Amino acid sequence: MIKDHCRDYATAAFQFYAKMGKPTYRSLKAQLMADALEQYHKVKTDCKGSEVSKPTEAAVLYAEAETEKKEAELLDILAVEKVCELLNHEERKAVELVYFQVTSRDFKKGEISNLVCSASLEIPASERTVYYYLSKARKMFGIERGLRT
Repeated sequence: MIKDHCRDYATAAFQFYAKMGKPTYRSLKAQLMADALEQYHKVKTDCKGSEVSKPTEAAVLYAEAETEKKEAELLDILAVEKVCELLNHEERKAVELVYFQVTSRDFKKGEISNLVCSASLEIPASERTVYYYLSKARKMFGIERGLRT
């Protein structure tokens, strides 16, 4: 059996995507920028006295720097979003039924097997086929994200 080097990372990325509410790359980036701008203005109003010659430019630079710190998360979201677009209906449904179910914690031992069994009944497809769909989605994620697959 071939070792799946990015399995855990890809699985966590799919879970993260679901936990964030399945956002688009653009909407999440805009949200992060808005949050950073709000944080900047809150900090700026708390500490009066240090005036900047161009306050709007300073705020935007701060927001861009804060958003850049979250670039890895944004790239994960972008890769998952692209993979979901490229998968056919059954493959996407398998990913949703298995990886999008548990978002608040890591999978427990045997939990993926149980979810695969449930997914195989709902899609309908064999368990082996569902595992194939999940493997395909992880490999596609690795390629989109630029990971060693």
